[in-house]
Amino acid sequence: MNEELNIQEAIISLNKSISDASSHFENYILYPGDEYNDAGWRIETCFLKILSIAEALGLDELQKMIFSEYTTLKGTRNGFLKAEVVLGEPFSECLSRIRQFLYAIEQFFPNRNSTVITKDVLQILRDIHYTITNRALFVKVPQNEKDVHIRIEGILKCVFPDLKHKPTLTKPIKNFEPDTGIPSIRTLIEYKFLSRPEDVKVVVDEVLADTRGYTSRDWSHFIYVIYETNRFRPEKEWVQLLRSS
Repeated sequence: MNEELNIQEAIISLNKSISDASSHFENYILYPGDEYNDAGWRIETCFLKILSIAEALGLDELQKMIFSEYTTLKGTRNGFLKAEVVLGEPFSECLSRIRQFLYAIEQFFPNRNSTVITKDVLQILRDIHYTITNRALFVKVPQNEKDVHIRIEGILKCVFPDLKHKPTLTKPIKNFEPDTGIPSIRTLIEYKFLSRPEDVKVVVDEVLADTRGYTSRDWSHFIYVIYETNRFRPEKEWVQLLRSS
């Protein structure tokens, strides 16, 4: 049991590393410079972690497969930074393969308690973009905030069965009603739909008004999903804008 728990903890750690590497990779592609030059190092670290997990589980053939890809990339200049552009967004081929390997390994733990989540919610939200805008699944891309809310919440419910739609706050925030609550990870999620560049400042003001000074025993994290119909502000600028405000 303890060995299984340790493996699960390693998987959780790897998912967080993948999320972190993905964020640095996107910024590396969008903003060439010294600040995100460690993106390749972070992706390589993810490879080393997945190798260690495969070895610990005794998955010899899978370990050989991972090691083969790792050594090939290691011997190629900037191999860990191989990129494609999908729907205008940078896409890491290496992280995609690591996620595939990890998905295969996670199937060895079918009886996990449903509240033990190994997938980082931020990474789910990053990856979810391609699903909620897929015209093979939906007739149109999201047309408003409600579309974004319902589509994302429907997917998150499969991963977080305790998800609550429009949860009630024990300590209400004036003029704020969160869209989604996930008690198991103490997280509230709010969705914003942005179709005009001039509305960027409005959204920032709304976020600050919603969260300023709020504390609760029930919720410790706020996540804002800002859906832009066009790329009005890169994630880095959103973060800087919020910090400066």
